[in-house]
This record gives sequence, structure tokens and C-alpha cells, in this order.
Amino acid sequence: MSKAVVLMYHNIGIPPREGKLRSLYVTPRMFRFQMWYLKAAGFRVVSLNDILSFMRGDTSGERLVALTFDDGYQDFYDNAYPVLKMYGFPSTVFLVSDFIGKENHWDYQELNIRKRLLDWDAIIEMRDHHVVFGSHTRTHPFLSKLSAEVMEEELFGAKIALEKRLNLPVQFFCYPYGNYDERTVATVKKAGYLGAATMNRGLIHRGDEPFELRRSFIRLTTHPFLFLLKLHSSYEDRKGRRRM
Repeated sequence: MSKAVVLMYHNIGIPPREGKLRSLYVTPRMFRFQMWYLKAAGFRVVSLNDILSFMRGDTSGERLVALTFDDGYQDFYDNAYPVLKMYGFPSTVFLVSDFIGKENHWDYQELNIRKRLLDWDAIIEMRDHHVVFGSHTRTHPFLSKLSAEVMEEELFGAKIALEKRLNLPVQFFCYPYGNYDERTVATVKKAGYLGAATMNRGLIHRGDEPFELRRSFIRLTTHPFLFLLKLHSSYEDRKGRRRM
């Protein structure tokens, strides 16, 4: 069966000892191996627009992989971007627009660690080297808990702010915490996005819903064999079905 894979990353770095949720990290050494493997094994690393094209049946899905990075941490620029640039791999980074150049205010108390976020200088530099930027709202809230008015401020406001600075359309959205419902999806569509990434586990198949893109979470514990299993088998689909 023809399928594609969207990989989900957060931090590319060494997890601090005092921090919680170490699973959000992938070490720079492991990330370099993963990108080397994609190249060596002949995978086609593509944009999310190419993933949508595959879903519509416009292009082949053989060995298609898209790379996504949630939250827009500084360690993407420090540790991931040089590797992606070397291989010429496109990627999508989802930014929290109100906190660009600041820190992870939405969860630093829970994680017990403050993490730097990308600033506009780095974002503009990467914009010209195959890095696409998507929206992750203005402040990273649980969207399903918001009123209709506040939800629109988060979704429309982030898109407008990012497009103004990037001077490019912001076409993709990512649900903070993977939290969404029918009302959220309807508002994302209304805001003019082309698709949205979830934290739902699984592969991408033809005819899938573009506003509920499934992804494969790459974690600190994703050892090389598991990474290959995610790419070469239906492992992620099986795991995703068990959680439904």
C-alpha cells in the first residue's frame, strides 16, 4: 500500500538533567544518524505541500518523508538546521508567534526548565534555506477549552503575525498538545490554513483528512532499529489504532 511518513520532533539537543519530559529530546548525534539514514536509504524528504499532493493522489507516495518540528526551539537552529542544510532536506517548524525570541512560557513550570525559542533573525535566515514555518497559535493554549472569540484570536492572529514578518503565506497549522475537536478544525479551516498536524499516531495514506495529519513521534528513546521500523513497516499505524 502506498503511504507516506510525517516525523514529529521537538528538541534536538541533550536533555537537561533537571528537566522533565526528556522524551521531547533527540540527541544531535542520533538526529545526524537519522538524517543520514534517510539519505542513504533513498527516502524522498519532502514538504508538507508534497504530502498533501500525495494524499490527493497527484504524486507517488513511495518513500515520502516529511520532517516537522514543534514549538520553534533555538536548538533547531543550533543542531538540526546545519544537518538539514547539508542534505538539502526541507522541513516545517511550527512557531508560537507571541513568544518568538523568548522562552517556553506555556510549560516551563511543568517541565522545570526554560528553553530558548527562535528569534526573527534566525527565522528569516532559515526561511531562505528550505525551512517552512507554520503556525502553532499565539500562546500555545488548549484550543478546545477556548471560547470561539479567543480561539479565532489564537488562530487568525498567529497566521497574520507570521505572514507579516515572513512575507510568505503560512499554510500549515499544528494543534498545541495535540488538542482539538470539531469546532477547532472548523476554525482552522476558516483561518485559511491548508492542513493541520496532530499528535495522532500513524502513517499518511491517500484520501486522509488534511486537517488531521497523523505523525510519527521521534523521541529520546527512538533507537536506530525503532526508527527503521517506523519508516519501513506499518508499525505506526498499528500503534495508532491501539490508542483509538
